[in-house]
Amino acid sequence: MSEGYSFWKYFACSIIGSSVGWIVEEFKPSFPLAIVAVIFIVYDAITARKLDGRVRNAYPDRVRKKESRFSSYLFGKVVRQTIPERLMLIFLAFIVEHWVFIHVTIPFSYCIAGVICIEQFVSILENESSCRNDRDGRIYRMLQRILVDKTERHFDVSLDELKKECEVSNEGTDN
Repeated sequence: MSEGYSFWKYFACSIIGSSVGWIVEEFKPSFPLAIVAVIFIVYDAITARKLDGRVRNAYPDRVRKKESRFSSYLFGKVVRQTIPERLMLIFLAFIVEHWVFIHVTIPFSYCIAGVICIEQFVSILENESSCRNDRDGRIYRMLQRILVDKTERHFDVSLDELKKECEVSNEGTDN
């Protein structure tokens, strides 16, 4: 009985190993695209962490005390959810490109990877331009006019309410 068991064990392992080898060989051209997308996603998470630090330094009494906007849970969500979803999009586009539309020369996997990188790049610019003061430079002021300011995500109030309160308190100190 142990000989039969070891035969099926080796047979199953060889089937699994062959399948993994086939998958790696089949999707090998899409791995560089996946690596670039993962680098953009991780760098976006790093800039979100930097933004959280700037918000905590600028408004220490206004930031939510219980939970940070960027936490290990949220980074875990990036690793467990965002990265696999984006990689699946790239691999599905690669399948469509090479198995479905074999006579069309549109590189779908490159297009999808490009869209993912552009999405993450815009998010990186939003993170870098948010919660900046005038001393930080003109490039950040220009980006603040174009992009979304993510500062209000760290507060219990909207950014417009916070700006109004700051203007009122600044007007009171000028007199």
